[in-house]
Order: sequence, then structure tokens, then C-alpha cells
Amino acid sequence: MTTSSNPMVHTPVPRLFFQFAGHALVSLLAITSASVIDGLFVGNLVGADALAAVTLLVPWLTLLFALGLVLAIGGSVRAGHLLGQQQRQAAGRLFGAAVLAAALAVALAGLVITLWPELLYRALNVPATLRPLVAEYLGVMKLALVVQIATMVAYYFVRADGHTGLATRALIAGALSNIALNALLVGGLKLGLAGAAWATLLAQLVQAGLMARYLRRPGAMRLRFRGWPWQDLRAALANGLSEGINEVSVGVMIWLVNWLMMRAQGADGVAAFSIVNYLIFIGVMTCYGIVDGVHPLVSHNLGAGQAQRARQVVKLAAITLAGLGLAMSTLLLLAGHRIPALFLGSGETAAMAQATTLIAIIWPLFLFNGFNMLIAVTFTALQRPLPSAIIAFSRSLVLPAGLMLWLAWAFPSQPFLLALPLAEALTLVLALGLAAQARSQSQINQRCRP
Repeated sequence: MTTSSNPMVHTPVPRLFFQFAGHALVSLLAITSASVIDGLFVGNLVGADALAAVTLLVPWLTLLFALGLVLAIGGSVRAGHLLGQQQRQAAGRLFGAAVLAAALAVALAGLVITLWPELLYRALNVPATLRPLVAEYLGVMKLALVVQIATMVAYYFVRADGHTGLATRALIAGALSNIALNALLVGGLKLGLAGAAWATLLAQLVQAGLMARYLRRPGAMRLRFRGWPWQDLRAALANGLSEGINEVSVGVMIWLVNWLMMRAQGADGVAAFSIVNYLIFIGVMTCYGIVDGVHPLVSHNLGAGQAQRARQVVKLAAITLAGLGLAMSTLLLLAGHRIPALFLGSGETAAMAQATTLIAIIWPLFLFNGFNMLIAVTFTALQRPLPSAIIAFSRSLVLPAGLMLWLAWAFPSQPFLLALPLAEALTLVLALGLAAQARSQSQINQRCRP
């Protein structure tokens, strides 16, 4: 494909952006649904303790997804630049290396917790009463995660090559399969947490099989495992670092909240937070579905020398995120008290009441987090990982953890989850400052050119 015939650099920006953002939004909500659907079935049919057990595992799961996102986002951005420069063989080698590295790393992590499960239990503060439930879930999820994360990496590369429709259809099929399998295994056969994990594994196999159809398409990148692309892989790891930091930081934050909740309110508190966490997850992934369309469009257009089109993409994303943030905040304000009943049976009154209180606290974060994500992603697409990492680290760990510990110590009567919206607001101030500094430096550099 020549630059002159490349739709990534010649299709009108609004149409191209909403095509990519729409596919990304549907795809990421499909990814999100695996976790949320498990939560709906587990909370309603297995109970609050089972929901708490899954939530206690989230920090470890997040660590594995962090590695996958570093390879997926950093690798696909690098591949986008290579594809924009017509270097398809180099992009194919990076594609193969990223998928293989993700699968091997997750398999190794699964082996470690199989041999030494007590290390994981102690690290995650899993109480003895919940350990059998955690072990039941992990027994199958160790296998499911290998397929899930490798497929996630492949999705980003397939989309970077412009095959968004195929990638989206694969994720939707996986999400629908997960719903049907949960209904069968958890609802029908009463297999509990093991059934939820088996539903995830089988749904991911369906998704991976459909994603593999990309390899048979004319002009597709080929999975090349010979000639390990060390230079491109190092660049991908460096460029995806901010996304990895963001994901690891989320895991640390959830670990901290789980710890504080277990100390203050026990398993019911963790179950209540799990509902709030699902809402944050859905909201964040909705915003990320928009900003995720920025990755391939900005990197591809910059690789082709189309800087003005890249700027148009970022502006359109900002307007879209403003509307989404307002809509999500309004929804939680008006209907937040009805949401806990979707995840818990009618007998779990204590957990429901706590979840309703927490929802009333966290809703303002949706007004700010989309803009923070957009600015960080734009820096990543510009191959400027340092400011992107600073934003990600600030919003995901430094500010929320610091504020949470400060509130819990200085104002114990106040809900410590107030730290989450406060952290997003302060991060936006920081992100806007970094963006203004980068713009000023760019203008200075342009004036200094001969």
C-alpha cells in the first residue's frame, strides 16, 4: 500500500476518527465485559464472599495486564510508524515478538503461583476464609490469562494495520460467548468460581480463533519469529512504559483499597468496593475507547508526515471525552443507588448499602480522567514516553495513594475514597502544564531551525 492510497492519511479526519474510536470503544467494552459479566454472575449466584475473592486477586491480574499493555500499546505504536514507512517485514517481526513475549511471561507467572501459592495469598492479604475460593478461581484462570493477554496484544497490532472491523468482531464474539458460557456454567451447572474461570478461558479461545483470520488476509503482517527485533522491541517497551506504569499503579491502588477495606469493614467492604471498581473500570475503558483511537491515527499520520491531521484527531477526541465525562457523571448522580442491586443478591444488604455510599463519593472523577488519559496517550503517540509516564504515575499511584493514606490518617471519619476524584483533578492541572511546556518547546525549536 502506497502513502498516496493509504486511507489512514487521506480519509477525512472525523470519519476516520469515529471509525477507529467506535471500533476501539466497542472492542474495549468487550474486553471489559469479561470481568464485569463474571462479577454479575458471581455476585448474584455465588455470593459476596466470592465477589470479594475475585477482587482480592485484581492486583495480581492487573500486573499481568500491565505487561501485556506495554507490549501491545508500545509495540503497536512502533508498528504504526513502521507501517507508515512501508516497513511491513519489520512490523511483522515486532508483531511476532510481542505476542510470544506476552504469552511466555504470563505462563511463567502462572507457574510461579502454582508452585508457591502462599506467596500470592500473603502478598494480596487474602484471609484464610477466602483462600479456597481464590484457589478455585485461579486454577483455571492461569491458563485463560495466557490466551487472553496474547490475544489482547494481537488485537492492538491487527488494529494498527487498519483491520479494525475484524479485531472488533473477534472481541464481540468473545464477549457474547463469555455471557452465554457464564449463564451455562455458573447459572445452569452451578460450577461457582471455577465455572466463571472456564467461561473466560473458552470465550478467549473463540476470540483468538477469530483474530487469527487476520493472518490469512492479503497484505497482512506475518508473524515472524526469526530475527528477534531487539531494537524495535526495546523502543516498544520504552514507549509503552507509561501504560504499564498506569496499569501497575492501578493494581497497587486496588491492593491498598482492599487492605483498608478489609481492616475497616471486612469482606462486605471489599465486595462493595468491587462494585465501585467495576463502575470505574467501565468508565475508564469507555474513555479509553475514545483515546485508544488516537494511538494508531496519530502515529500513522506522523510517520507519513501529516502533523496537521494528527492535531485534528486530538482535538476531536477532547470534545468527545468532555461529553462522555458529563454523561457518566450525570448517570451516577441520578441512578447510582440502583446499581449495587445488579451485582448482589437481595440478601446482601450491608454490602449494597456500602456500595451506594461509595458511588456517591467517586462520581466526579469521570469529569477529569478522560482528559488525563488523552494527554498521556498523545505523548505516547508522539514517542515522548517521559511526560506520558509522569501523568500516568501521578494519576494512578502517587496522588491517589498519598491522598488516600493522608485522609485515612488525618481524617479517619471521612471516606478515604475521596482521594480518587481529588487525584484526577490535580493530575489534570499537571497534565495541562506538561502539554503547555511541550507546545512552548516545540515552538522554540521551530523558530531555531535554519
